[in-house]
Order: sequence, then C-alpha cells, then structure tokens
Amino acid sequence: MIEARQINSVSKNNFLSLMESYEINYTQISKFVDLENLNPNVIGRSFISNNKAGEKKLLLFVESISNHTVFIKFSYNYFSNDEYVSYVDLKIFLDSKQVEIIHSNELDHRKPEVTIQKFHTMRLTKWYKNYFLSLWLNNCIENGYSFDMQSEV
Repeated sequence: MIEARQINSVSKNNFLSLMESYEINYTQISKFVDLENLNPNVIGRSFISNNKAGEKKLLLFVESISNHTVFIKFSYNYFSNDEYVSYVDLKIFLDSKQVEIIHSNELDHRKPEVTIQKFHTMRLTKWYKNYFLSLWLNNCIENGYSFDMQSEV
C-alpha cells in the first residue's frame, strides 16, 4: 500500500517543489535500479526484470553516461515477449541525486483541458510529468521490478 509520505506530494507552484520532486524520484528509482552499477561498460545494453506476477517484463536500456548524468529508457512488453514498447525516458543527475522525466508515451496521449498562463506552463508541465514519474516508480517498486545490471538481454 502506498503511504502519503511516499508519493511525490510536494506543492506544484514553485521551482523548489520541482527540484524536490526530482530528488524524491531519485530516491524511488534507487530502490529498484542499482545506480552504482551504471557505468560506461553498460552503455547500449539492455536489462530485463519481471514483475511479481511474472506477467509483464520491464526493459531498462542505458542510452548514455557522462560524469554526472545518465540517460535511460524503460519499455514494457505489452503484446509479446520479444517486442517492447517505449514507456518513459529519464535523465538521472548523479551529482545532485535527481531524476527528471524527459519523455513518456503515456503523457503524450493526454491533453491538458485548461489553458495555463504561458509563464508557468513549462514549470507546471515538468512538475506534472515528474509527479507521474513518482507514481510510476512507486508502481514499479510495489510490483517487484529490480535491476542489478546482471540480467542483460
């Protein structure tokens, strides 16, 4: 069961809350991805994990790594064991211990119903994306996904 303190529940009206959401997402992702094993040797490699029920596989692809950042992608095998559908792309800031969502197919299908003032649009969009990421990371943890960088595909 998800407790209120575990969910990224910070206010969405300022820059500091956005940074706090990045930090919460870093804490969440570190619970099921072994961040210490993300090194240049795993660039371009994919790793797989099953959920507790064994129904759906989650694929982690390490796109690039620099001194302070890592770009990774997650994909699900919704329809078959061999075909994976891209779900979310993340940027991990190793030095500041933050995670930012770069892209998500899930969020691309949703259109905001309310027009937001232009000044706040970018920050609010990032906040909502990272709130979604927090919920998704919680779901991954609850469903038992785990990546130790040993389960290469």
